[in-house]
Amino acid sequence: MTSLAVLTIVMSCSNTVANQFNILDYGAIADGKTLNTEAIQMTILQAVASKGTVIIPKGKFYTGSLTLGPNITIFFEEGAELIASSDMKDYHRSSFIFAPETHNITIKGKGVINGNGKSFFDENWEYKHRPQPWILFQDTKNISISGITLINSPSHCLVFNFCEGVTIDNVIIKNHPKSPNTDGIDISNSKDVLITHCNISTGDDAICIKNKKEEKFSQNTSQTRSRYTEQITVKNCTLTSDDAALKLGTGSAYHTRRCTFQDITIKESRYGIALFMMDGGKYSDINFQNINIHTGGRHTDEYGIFIDTHRRDSISKIGSISNINFKNINIVTNGLLYFSGYPEKEIKGITLEDIKITIPNADNTIATNWKKPKGNKKIKYWKNTLSYVQSPGSIIVAHAEDFKIKDLSITHQQGEMARHGLYLIDVKALDTTNIKGNTLHKESFVFVKE
Repeated sequence: MTSLAVLTIVMSCSNTVANQFNILDYGAIADGKTLNTEAIQMTILQAVASKGTVIIPKGKFYTGSLTLGPNITIFFEEGAELIASSDMKDYHRSSFIFAPETHNITIKGKGVINGNGKSFFDENWEYKHRPQPWILFQDTKNISISGITLINSPSHCLVFNFCEGVTIDNVIIKNHPKSPNTDGIDISNSKDVLITHCNISTGDDAICIKNKKEEKFSQNTSQTRSRYTEQITVKNCTLTSDDAALKLGTGSAYHTRRCTFQDITIKESRYGIALFMMDGGKYSDINFQNINIHTGGRHTDEYGIFIDTHRRDSISKIGSISNINFKNINIVTNGLLYFSGYPEKEIKGITLEDIKITIPNADNTIATNWKKPKGNKKIKYWKNTLSYVQSPGSIIVAHAEDFKIKDLSITHQQGEMARHGLYLIDVKALDTTNIKGNTLHKESFVFVKE
């Protein structure tokens, strides 16, 4: 279509409400099979030109990749569904929806965005080509996403790289539990992010907080990108994950700090909470409060909480983890809680307060065949790798300083408990108050390895 023809169509389309642009008026067809990329993108361009609203009406609209601009609202009427194309030829970039270096974007309503994910996987959940990440906001400010449902993503679902001022409220994300790399929400080098009242069920991490080493902002500016991931708040959410429900890492190049996670329910996840330090950066001032965790899923190893320092390669700098606080956490798991640093760089200032651990079947808590997880299959074990996951403790703490535990209870419901309550390796300045449990090992509840 020529530029003149596009301009003619745009000028001839009328709107019943000022600054609202219905995709039907630009030629979109709601039959679930006609490719509507051009019509929808044309509508977006018109809305950007007047700081208006794109209306996605009731119906099924099949489309290729789309690019968003500044100062627009995408509104989904109830019953509206965008269906992503199953053909990579319909993607002019790697993502399905892309918002680069822009600002003031709102996506809201009661509709559905369907990633057509199964089209990109075979019967064994392997893929050759797929759009990834699926929906990407990059170097963008002031983003609001609310009310919509995202299903069948073929890759990382909602991704925010180098963004500021993000609100995600009352969003449902649902991906097949076996679909690989289908994280729910990924946040990297971003600040002032609020995630509330979301229900996320994924084949990978539900919410993942990262920090990348990508200095270059763009080819058009001399600005440098943020080295911080900070002021992230997640609350009143329900999460189910084939891997980690709440995860920091493995991307950990610089500093992730001042994050709060509270009033969260975690179901059937391999890890309830996981912090993987790999790239020599820092995690500090992270708070977890009022969280119910029930581990499970298809994996044999489970971790209610997992905090570990590892190296992405054999000579990587060792990162630091400090001032991590857990309060009012209820955990049901047949697995364990694991906290480990390095002798030359301990994890510091970890606090566990009002922690209740229930072990349904104590016979399943022997981890003699477990290997320490790394958070990413591509990361290797090195000669200098430290691992204590096979140690006989329900809570394992290694190479730590200023570790506080207050009001801890561990209860096993059936089976013969063959683990200590606490298994300690090189822990300095340990402070415990009111720790108890019926998991009494034949030797002791607390064991200190010399």
